[in-house]
Amino acid sequence: MKKILIVITGVVLGVVVYGQQIPLSENYFNDRYSLMPSYAGNFNSKYLFTGYRSDWSGVTGGPKTVRLSYNDELMQNAGVGGKIIYDKAGIFRQFYIMGSYSYRLEFIESHFFMFGLSAGLYRNGINMSDYYSDPDYTIDPALIGSDIRSKVKFMSDFSVAYRWDNLEAGFLFTNVTFGEANYNEVETRYKPLANFQFHASYAYDIDESWRLSPLIILRSGKYIKSQFEIAAQVAYVDRIFASMVFRDPGIIGLGLGANIDKGVKLYYNFNMATNVKLNAFNSHEVTLGINVFEYIK
Repeated sequence: MKKILIVITGVVLGVVVYGQQIPLSENYFNDRYSLMPSYAGNFNSKYLFTGYRSDWSGVTGGPKTVRLSYNDELMQNAGVGGKIIYDKAGIFRQFYIMGSYSYRLEFIESHFFMFGLSAGLYRNGINMSDYYSDPDYTIDPALIGSDIRSKVKFMSDFSVAYRWDNLEAGFLFTNVTFGEANYNEVETRYKPLANFQFHASYAYDIDESWRLSPLIILRSGKYIKSQFEIAAQVAYVDRIFASMVFRDPGIIGLGLGANIDKGVKLYYNFNMATNVKLNAFNSHEVTLGINVFEYIK
């Protein structure tokens, strides 16, 4: 029975990793570093961002994501950053820990290219104890503890962004890796698939107090269906923020945020799926940003 279970698990893992994609976040208006490593040290530097996202809140075992990131200026035209991401969807888990370096180059007056590179470690797994959590289901205790975990794998991202005044655009290759990885408990191998992401945004100053920032994002990759996202944020004196988002297929969302104190930012985002039963696939994301150096001073 145990050998059969392991074989089935290997097949399931093969399907899961082919659909592998970095967990979603809608905190990109406030933490540009979450979009790509090119923004490390170039946007909201010295801020420590921590976030929690709950997807499919009406479904038991829906995805849950925890994030922690920080970026800062290293020297003139250079920046560094780091992030930790833990994602759990049902019995499946993903863990990322990455460090980033960016360099900004002005090739024509007011025209900048920002290059970014991230490198770190990745691991995924299946939690069998969650799979067999039904108290009415009896199974060999040895199987309940047989979590299937991949060996630690090297992972990297590469990005380039362009900025001119209030216009920005960028391209990201993520999940770039070399060679295959395997698992400790099962005889199966996999190669994480590289995904890509494109984004463009423009900040329009309505007047001295109000600013409107539309943004588009395209995500895709091998064996991953292309996904288009359009969003916009309105800001009042760079202190109070509101946003709207549409992401296919049929996802709409709202966001609210504020700089509630010197060096403290708080944001909330809500998503709803319009093409399925109401309240079945809602998502909630809360992000807190803290500039520790403001309080040290």
